[in-house]
Amino acid sequence: MFQKSKAVVLAKQEVTYGVDPTPTSAANAILCSAPEIEVLGRRIERANVKPHYGASVGVNIGEGIKVSFSVELKGSGAAGTAPEIGPLLRACNFTETVTAGTKVDYDPNSANSTGESVTIYFYRHNLLHKVSGCRGTFGVELKSGEYGNIKFDFTGIYQGPVDQNIPANPTYNATDPARFLSAAFGIDGYSAVIENFKFDVGNEIGKRPNANAATGILEYWIKERNIKGEFDPEAVALSEKDFWALWSNSSRVALSATAGQTAGNKCVITAPKVQLDLLKYGDRENILTFSTPVIFTPNAGNDEIKLSFQ
Repeated sequence: MFQKSKAVVLAKQEVTYGVDPTPTSAANAILCSAPEIEVLGRRIERANVKPHYGASVGVNIGEGIKVSFSVELKGSGAAGTAPEIGPLLRACNFTETVTAGTKVDYDPNSANSTGESVTIYFYRHNLLHKVSGCRGTFGVELKSGEYGNIKFDFTGIYQGPVDQNIPANPTYNATDPARFLSAAFGIDGYSAVIENFKFDVGNEIGKRPNANAATGILEYWIKERNIKGEFDPEAVALSEKDFWALWSNSSRVALSATAGQTAGNKCVITAPKVQLDLLKYGDRENILTFSTPVIFTPNAGNDEIKLSFQ
């Protein structure tokens, strides 16, 4: 009997796209929520005539697999050492820059078929899906006093499952996730009183068909990015902060927030040029707030947002 609650995810950077680098439970385990898997395929109908009623026999084709899971937002525990999720961020078209002993930065890039990729091993009890050539997208949610959460969605080349025992004792990074406290949240230089801040990278995944490939798909690639987010500041006098003017003037302003305060377990999120989308009123414990969507726009290019693990 297989149990749904027994699951393990391993992920390792690929040297060559689609070539399995063989992740291990000792070095490449990802601590995450219960993963979900979706086969991306299609059915080719064979519209042949026959002398009787009944369904036609079709052909099922598996082209890709989508793997989704959530992880805690946390550092490695040592400043200047990449976090456990580093390979996942890189496979979402984020460039990793390590400053030894200080920080690891992740900045968006615009690589297409030259972008980095990962192989993901997904164990659902003793069934194993090996998903190679994975590229994806992610979103971050932060709430006052709680741990940050990152939701990843990856798409890779289809392979059917195999029987393989789930790793008994995968090695995870032991650092506790950072809480969203003393967050220094700022928008246009203003320290807004907020409870929630979230953003979604919005990578669009495309596929490259190729008749020479075993599944008919050469690769999955990131064809566009559209980062959007939202925060919920308390409403204040216009003389203190005029969010309406920021919107009506189509202003592009800086935004920043920090999750965690301990060296090695702090993530600083910065964006140089966000633009407010249409404001709506809301409430929090009968306090008037704004539901404030934002669009992250480039400044010089490939700089809409930065995640800096310090």
